[in-house]
Amino acid sequence: MPEKENKIPPKIRIRQWDIFRVFLRSFFVQSMWNYRSLISVGFGICLLPILRRLHTDTEARKAFMDRHLKYFNAHPYMASYALGVSIHLEEVIAAGDKDAPKKLLRMKELLVGILGATGDQLFWSNIKPFSLVIGVSLLMLTVNPPMMLAMLAFTFLLYNIPHIYFRYNGLQEGYRYGMNIYQKLNEQRFQRLKNSYFFSGTCAFLLFLAILITKLIKVGWLELSVMLGALVVAVFLYRFTRKFYLTAAVIFILGILSGFIVYGV
Repeated sequence: MPEKENKIPPKIRIRQWDIFRVFLRSFFVQSMWNYRSLISVGFGICLLPILRRLHTDTEARKAFMDRHLKYFNAHPYMASYALGVSIHLEEVIAAGDKDAPKKLLRMKELLVGILGATGDQLFWSNIKPFSLVIGVSLLMLTVNPPMMLAMLAFTFLLYNIPHIYFRYNGLQEGYRYGMNIYQKLNEQRFQRLKNSYFFSGTCAFLLFLAILITKLIKVGWLELSVMLGALVVAVFLYRFTRKFYLTAAVIFILGILSGFIVYGV
């Protein structure tokens, strides 16, 4: 654990309880997203327990919030690394380091691109789609409701275990390493996790195709036409809207309506 830049009186040192309170608030870091400063308002709100712990003076509190209400953006899960670094440097500022505010602002500027790119590649391009594919494949293998609920719970955990881990661990590592946090954000560190989700997701997708082909062989022409029609609608809708969840919702509704028409239920 690296040395802190300054000795800080025990009465204003950050406690693990303070960091845990920031962790709980980090789930709402995007709750006040805006076009001017993106997630900075939510970021500042996350740090309120630290503000109350370190400062009682009104001017010091204003300066604290001013530092964190400036433009900032990052992947919502990986933003915890920036929160941890901010806690580390705010503790140093409270100890009287005059250069720490400039270091903090500069560090946050540098972390915008790193945390955004790392989080997008790790979660949006790997963990999220492959968790979905694995969940759908497992659901197609089950028929009774209790097992289906178990598969849904497994899919939820498959996605949210790394999500919650990086939220919490990012805070701890950011606070521990401070200005040296870049050492923990290299590409190789996340490669094994990416590869495991990619391999599992690919296997699940092949299984999904095998199950789908087996089911298609057994269905009649009417059902097959409905499926192909849904596929065409999905392709065109996503091409013009670029909204995955909207496309999925429309196809889901069309699927229910088609079931009523085809089976008369």
